[in-house]
Amino acid sequence: MTVYDVKNVQFVWRGITLTGTGNEFAYNISQQGASISPYKGVQGEGLNVVNNTRQWQISRSFKVDSKSLPMLTEDNQNHVEDTLVIRDLNTDREDVFSDCVIVGISGERDSGTRVVTWNALYRNGK
Repeated sequence: MTVYDVKNVQFVWRGITLTGTGNEFAYNISQQGASISPYKGVQGEGLNVVNNTRQWQISRSFKVDSKSLPMLTEDNQNHVEDTLVIRDLNTDREDVFSDCVIVGISGERDSGTRVVTWNALYRNGK
């Protein structure tokens, strides 16, 4: 049985593979909003309508001395919008997040890591 290595995941932002990830967690992907919204018509008919306003939120920690962190900080300040690719080398799966922007970099002033958070409109084109 193969052991899953949480550190064996690559983040590629603007075509550059990010390095210097922190050791708090590998990464976190969540979705804001429900994927289906119930809808009731004027004659009482019930429908389930796809909610296209939902967004994806992706977070990953980086060490303070990471070579990638200054670039990410600058992209956050300049509101750079691009594509984030997450490659899971354990399972050979790749997720492409498009229309993506960094919404924040958090962390205590004296901590050894910073958490970078992206928001994306589409995951794998949907």
